Amino acid sequence: IVNQRCWAEIDLAAFERNVLGIQSALPAGVHYISVVKADAYGLGMPQIVRRLMQCGVDYFAVANVAEASEIRLMGAGWPILVLGPVLPHEMGRLIEDDLIGTVSSEEEAIRLDALGRSRGVPVKVHLKVDTGMGRLGVWHEQALKLIRKMDALAGLHISGIYTHFSSADTNPDYTALQRRRFTAVLKETGERNWLVHADNSASLESYCGDSAFNAVRMGLLQYGV
Repeated sequence: IVNQRCWAEIDLAAFERNVLGIQSALPAGVHYISVVKADAYGLGMPQIVRRLMQCGVDYFAVANVAEASEIRLMGAGWPILVLGPVLPHEMGRLIEDDLIGTVSSEEEAIRLDALGRSRGVPVKVHLKVDTGMGRLGVWHEQALKLIRKMDALAGLHISGIYTHFSSADTNPDYTALQRRRFTAVLKETGERNWLVHADNSASLESYCGDSAFNAVRMGLLQYGV
């Protein structure tokens, strides 16, 4: 018999107050992407996601296809963005579960395009641009070249573009540099009907409401951090 001496008590009412506070602070027209990866940061994804659905968030973001599929079982209609790479054997789930994949390279774009053409349904994707974090994404100086190639792929439907600030909570100068790099990419691509997001919980204070950004990714702030 395991003696459980440690547990966490999650106050969903307090969590909802956090979410409503964030929603009320966002400028009009800015979409709320709720990040619920890693079991909602260990708080219990099913309970957290149900409360977020009740609050009316616009999008969910997760780390992988397995997490996304779990949310899809809980309800249809919510767009779900997979932030991490999608492995070749998982790609079919993007269509089957109506998910949004992330593209970081030409190779990923080509594989997903082949999938979309073979299934007769374009695969919805967001392009990840690396502006200095160095984890995922096409390097910002090569982003326009990749976008032009993706525009010609009939099996893909680009519905968004984003980047990730590496140190928004500790280095505002570097965050500003990353923002300028990303904004330069947006200017090169021209106006498109895309979801454009870069800001997370740590960088929300520096969010500029009159910019091209029309969404924010909220993770830790939702949970009171």
